[in-house]
Amino acid sequence: MSIFKKNLPAGAGRAKNLIMFLISLVMAGLFGLILMADEALAAAGLDAKIRQVKTAANPAVYYLDHNRGLKKPYVSAAAFLSYGNKWPDIKIISQEELDKWPETHLMKSKDSNQVYYISQGRKALIASEQQFIESGFKWAEIMTISPADLAEYKITDFKVGGAVGDNNDNSLAITLDSSSPKADYLAVGAQGNLVAVFSLRALSAPVEITKFVLNLKGIFNSDVIQEIYLTNESDIEYSVSSRMDNRQASFNINSRPIFISSGETKKIKVYVNFKDSSADVTNQTFQVAINQASNIIGANATGAFPLTGETFKLISGFGILESVTASEQSLSINNNQAIIGSTEKNIGKFNLAETSGRSDIFVKELKFANQSKAGAFSLNNFKLKNRAGQIISTVPEMTSDREIVFKLKDYRIKKNGNETFIILADIPGGENGENSLINLYLSKAKVLSSQGNFNLYVNITNLDENITIKRETLGLVAKELKANNKVFIKETGVIIGNFEIRNNNQKINLASLNFSLGKNSAMPGLTETVYLVNYNTGEVYGYINGDEFDNGAVDVDLGNLDLKAKQNLVIALVTKIPDSAPNGGYYRIILNGLNYRVASGAYWRDTANIAGAKLTISKSNLYLYPNNELGDRSFIKGEKNIKIASFIIEGAAGGDTKITDLTFSRGSDSSGTISFDNGFSNLRFYIGSAKIKTISAPYSGDIAVGGFSYVLKSGARAEIKVYADTEKELGASTIQLAISNLAAVNSGSLIPAVVNNLNVNSHKVNFGQAKAEISKVAEGFVTQGENDNVIAGFKVKNSGVEDLRLGAITINAADQELTYSLGYSNLRIVNRDQQRTASSAVSRPVAGANKINLGGYLVKAGEEAVFDVHVKANDSIADQNMDIYFSDFTAQGKTSRVSALISGDPTDSYKFTVVTGSSAKMFIQPVSGSITYRWHDANYPYGNSNGEHTGIDIVTARHSG
Repeated sequence: MSIFKKNLPAGAGRAKNLIMFLISLVMAGLFGLILMADEALAAAGLDAKIRQVKTAANPAVYYLDHNRGLKKPYVSAAAFLSYGNKWPDIKIISQEELDKWPETHLMKSKDSNQVYYISQGRKALIASEQQFIESGFKWAEIMTISPADLAEYKITDFKVGGAVGDNNDNSLAITLDSSSPKADYLAVGAQGNLVAVFSLRALSAPVEITKFVLNLKGIFNSDVIQEIYLTNESDIEYSVSSRMDNRQASFNINSRPIFISSGETKKIKVYVNFKDSSADVTNQTFQVAINQASNIIGANATGAFPLTGETFKLISGFGILESVTASEQSLSINNNQAIIGSTEKNIGKFNLAETSGRSDIFVKELKFANQSKAGAFSLNNFKLKNRAGQIISTVPEMTSDREIVFKLKDYRIKKNGNETFIILADIPGGENGENSLINLYLSKAKVLSSQGNFNLYVNITNLDENITIKRETLGLVAKELKANNKVFIKETGVIIGNFEIRNNNQKINLASLNFSLGKNSAMPGLTETVYLVNYNTGEVYGYINGDEFDNGAVDVDLGNLDLKAKQNLVIALVTKIPDSAPNGGYYRIILNGLNYRVASGAYWRDTANIAGAKLTISKSNLYLYPNNELGDRSFIKGEKNIKIASFIIEGAAGGDTKITDLTFSRGSDSSGTISFDNGFSNLRFYIGSAKIKTISAPYSGDIAVGGFSYVLKSGARAEIKVYADTEKELGASTIQLAISNLAAVNSGSLIPAVVNNLNVNSHKVNFGQAKAEISKVAEGFVTQGENDNVIAGFKVKNSGVEDLRLGAITINAADQELTYSLGYSNLRIVNRDQQRTASSAVSRPVAGANKINLGGYLVKAGEEAVFDVHVKANDSIADQNMDIYFSDFTAQGKTSRVSALISGDPTDSYKFTVVTGSSAKMFIQPVSGSITYRWHDANYPYGNSNGEHTGIDIVTARHSG
């Protein structure tokens, strides 16, 4: 039951009015709810998501109504929490930002039609529709709040005019401000004439002025006055309803009172606009005044009443000042529509003209308003363009009163001239009944005369043309099922659907996408998880179980994914295809529609029914074999760059295959692992001639080779081969590799390939060693003056598996006397059997050690060779025995070139004897039968003197063989 009923006398007329009033209240509440759902762009520039705010210096928390551009304080924590708010929701903003939002004063509970006037934590019930209207309130400014919130306000009385309760403590000192203009002339026909400035200062408590009355004095014809209006000290006009009657101008500002904090001073500037009238104003004057304290409602005003502005003499501007007309031009578009997301939409066209021909004029300001309900959310980024196509002014957004105010810097229009202005706007939202209409009109134009500081009257003519805001569906395009390098970063599988969402010029949040699955009857259902991923980054947005498609269409939740204006998004559906899916069958994803939220908070659904590209099942068949052309092979431990495994891979006809991963394992006949600590390094893997991987130091028994992409053509074959370097201390005598895993997909469909003969072994590779033994054979002696002396013999035995080529050997003299300086020369090594020099000669040996190159002399595997050391001695060599031995013997495999392992190095020491005289002969290798000795000196035997021989010296050496 309405609270107005008890105050209404009986009567059908009043009852009808009451019913209409109640309907108005209900509609106002519903209208507020609709706007809250659809109008979400911040009226004062804040993000629409910011609704609970406070300043850093004040604990008071406010709710921001972005629809109306109003703020409402919470009077208690209970009021704040009654909406389900959380303390972290509160954002800190500046006091300057908060001041942009006028405070709301009209509220009702959602479960009652009673309307209250709210001020300073108190609520006053508005008793009737008449009281509501007389107080200058607006239906659209009623805010519906929770019952718990409304209960937190203290009850007080409402006074007609908007005051609540007793204002005995609300003292206000009011004076005529020093900046108030001095007496002067006012030209009838001029606009924006400042006639008084009043200073208002709150004393002991804050005040809220809800009504302001001016007394109009002087001798004047009221018909020449167009309007009187109020501004603050910054010339921002107060949004108030006004009325002139009985030489008074009354301003009801209940809905947006002038709030003055304790100790604060504010100014009210009074302006008058005159009509362009030909009326006689001779000897007429104009003056404004505040006659008494009761002219100010909402405070206890004190001052030297009456407070009177200066007296201005009126003069006629008719026939003297310029004449200005402003007329709206038709856009001449039938069914004119503004598409949501469009930019720089032409929403109005106006012509300004100077028609008197007296002088040029300057346009300072153009104020447009929208007669329809489309507000700040639906329109923004306004531009004013002149006839030449130049942008001469811009405005980022409407005011809370749906006004667009263009400021211009003395834009000149020549006398008898005109200019056409076009208003452009971006359309970020809308499409909700009345809120979808644009009907722009010019409400005020500030035009200055070039003859003096006169604001000219502008005769404005507006049309009534509507533009309808419409929403077009988002662009949706099916893309080919082609993979890139990014799509499988997070999840692997096959792309079964690929779509592009093309956003227009509006920011949206994608809530969900709806898909269906088409397939032929032979195809099994999907069983694996289906991931929705960003095609270009691989980021996972959502997923569903594949078997959900068995029950029809499914939604994939995107969690209100942000999509910026003009941003395109390509999404792919990725899953694993069942192994039982036969070749020739197909899957097809259908994008049925998408749900998204626009900036207003409203959700929309676009129906699409876009059929994606068909995924036809085409499985590649691969076959693995050992490379039988090579068979088992043998190498020498220590060899480099040897092929340790070889396989053949064949691709059956039907589609190219992309191979991306291989895993090699130890074969069944391998005696050791292929690992770095086992003597293997620098593993190199090839498919055909393409190197796919290098592993410098393998450690695992299973070797994974990935990160490559090799395409095997349909019906082709290629060799998979593995190379390695080995150490002489290799820990394996036989190795064998097996391919235990191979990852490949059909190049076209990306369906995993069928790999046959996995775990096939390569042929074995055996490893032997290159090694040799060196040993002492015989000692010898040297005869003074003899050109060819045999001083020692040594034997080399090839005990390895490969023929060896001998490198070098060092002959060491223990006493350092085997030197050219002491009579020795032409040091060389001779093969005993062949009596062929097997080395280079050292013509002038040095003391201590001499290295002799054996010239690559070949000793076959399992064979041995005996060598003698020959030297030339002159007559001056010392007559004493000498110890020698062999060291640093080198040899390498004939084929592998691996250095042989040498045993017996260094050899045992040899002792050879120096013999004086010229009759001695030495036989290293005795002959069969008898030996005949002939004397070189016929006077033999020598005398038995000291140092001489007294018989025949026979020196023998036993051959090891």
